[in-house]
Amino acid sequence: MNYFAPKTAAERYATGRPDFHANTIRHIKEYLQLSHKLPNALDTACGTGLSTKALLEIADQVYGTDASPEMLSHAPLPEKIHYSIAFAEQQPFPDQLFDLITVSSGVHWFDIDKFLAEAHRLLKPGGWLVIYENHFIAEMEGFESFAGWFPDVYLKRYPSPPRNNDYPWVNENLQTKGFSLVHEERFKNAVDFTKKKLALYFTTHSNIIDAVENRGTAYEVVEEWLYQELTPYFANDDTIRTIRFGNWIRYIQRVNY
Repeated sequence: MNYFAPKTAAERYATGRPDFHANTIRHIKEYLQLSHKLPNALDTACGTGLSTKALLEIADQVYGTDASPEMLSHAPLPEKIHYSIAFAEQQPFPDQLFDLITVSSGVHWFDIDKFLAEAHRLLKPGGWLVIYENHFIAEMEGFESFAGWFPDVYLKRYPSPPRNNDYPWVNENLQTKGFSLVHEERFKNAVDFTKKKLALYFTTHSNIIDAVENRGTAYEVVEEWLYQELTPYFANDDTIRTIRFGNWIRYIQRVNY
């Protein structure tokens, strides 16, 4: 199931996901030592285009693809970015067009072996596949207990749907696909939330979408529960709390054959 295909999910995603991709792109620019923009970059599983928009900093021609038309209907800057509806494993581009392919917080939904074959086809020899994840680690400044609430309360009520988190991102495997894992990087992003914004962010999770689309729970019921659960962490509706997200980046290079 594509949890981000429904119209309501896309609408919430467009307004509820924090935009901190530019910080990740700065890390990529620094590591790849890009003194000039790359000719062509592709963002696969681009969703509502936040990760795609950030690529304009490092590429002249930017392309974004996603399997959900509803998500792409909210994507920004269509006059500057070439958007297409496509699955990650089957892209509508000629061989060796791209200098860089990125995937932000989406590779765990792919058939990864098929995607790597497609990425190898699309990348120029020596080109880069950069996979990164901005994931919720529940670090709220001033409230250590929030780190326990997330797995012990939230995830127990709304468990995560199955995803491919066990893929072997090691050279023993990747080199058989024509790639080499060159570097990995980890850091944290700080994002400010009010209670309402944090509740909205949670409703963009596949956990909540699964509960709504497959188990008959209404978004309004989820939001009411979230407001009650989050109230101890917010003095009032205007209170702002800083939450740190974990970020990892894998720099994977297409070998020269």
